[in-house]
Amino acid sequence: MSKRTSGIQLPIGFVRAQGLAGRPPLARMLRDGPGSRGGRGGAVRLRLYLCLNLLAARAPYDIRPRPARAWAEALALPDPNGRGARRVSDALAWLNEAEMIALQRQRGAAPTITLLDPTGSGGRYKRYRLYVLVPLGFWREQWITRLSGSAVALLIVLLDLQGGKKSKRDAWLTTVQRARYGLSDDTWTRASKELVEQGLLEISRIPQGRDFDFRRMRNIYWIDKSKLDQINLDYPLNSLNVKLRIT
Repeated sequence: MSKRTSGIQLPIGFVRAQGLAGRPPLARMLRDGPGSRGGRGGAVRLRLYLCLNLLAARAPYDIRPRPARAWAEALALPDPNGRGARRVSDALAWLNEAEMIALQRQRGAAPTITLLDPTGSGGRYKRYRLYVLVPLGFWREQWITRLSGSAVALLIVLLDLQGGKKSKRDAWLTTVQRARYGLSDDTWTRASKELVEQGLLEISRIPQGRDFDFRRMRNIYWIDKSKLDQINLDYPLNSLNVKLRIT
């Protein structure tokens, strides 16, 4: 429906804080507010927001009304006509209150959704020069429903970390840099393990420092981007194509 050819672009300000204070929208979306314990409420918010970005490909960056049930089916939520639809409605309300989207409600009908500035300023949606690219394979190969909310968040973080780096040896973080992403140590540990088990992430360790200095071992995080687009025969393409039509 979006007719995209190269995935979605999330600005750096969505993924990491620009200063030492505060948390970026990605971390707040995952953990803040009611229903965020264990990441379940946050997982729906994050997956839904990514799908909204996929569909709202051009100005005025809005999406015509779709019932919450349709979104619940697209996100493969259990009980899409009941609890799944309520979880979607809660997620939309949170995104609206956080000024990530604007809802235009109509009596007796689903709201029209308009994307706002993805850095969370509440202003009109705009594109940024520096961004993280989430490839189309993330949807086509069903990673969006196969991964937990925490793993989706960390995947985006590590895509930012990897950036334009050509060498794995450069893909490491200082304590300060890691703090700017706003993810807890527990989230980082669990999500890293999940991404490794899914074959998307390779973690290795290299020493930092000169031979006669204290040599600290640092973790190197490397996402295999090719696997995001790799066809997985355990998850047929047809099933996801039907879901993402949001009929």
